[in-house]
Amino acid sequence: MKKIVSASLLFAVLGTAAALADAHSDREAVMRANGGAVRALNGAVANFDAGVVKTQGQVLVDNAAKIKTLFAPGTDQNDPDALPAVWTDAAGFSAAADKFSADAAKVAMATDGPSLQAALAAVNGDCGGCHRTYRKPPAPRPAPPAAQ
Repeated sequence: MKKIVSASLLFAVLGTAAALADAHSDREAVMRANGGAVRALNGAVANFDAGVVKTQGQVLVDNAAKIKTLFAPGTDQNDPDALPAVWTDAAGFSAAADKFSADAAKVAMATDGPSLQAALAAVNGDCGGCHRTYRKPPAPRPAPPAAQ
């Protein structure tokens, strides 16, 4: 009986560790997808393409719905990029996620270049604001070699 309980406890601990590692990978995948969607949408501002707006806007909307779950309480381990403020300022993080969600919906509903540009400006502001507040700054890039 003790062996069964010990084995169950071991599997629970290992499963939790794997889930936390997966949370970081899932966060990275969502953020990369958001970045790709925004790049595609930036290209659709000058030559408005309703198809791009619909598909890439939906990527933002779908990912916005995942943000709070990806940073839920208890997922703060094993993430070298997130600041503790994500979890200690849960109300602020939740408000930022809600704003991003609302602005992502506006991107998806854009009907022309100017409305898309305005909606993207709001989304870019949301991303930048959240990253400044809740993400560790990236390591500085090395200086390019001096020209000879």
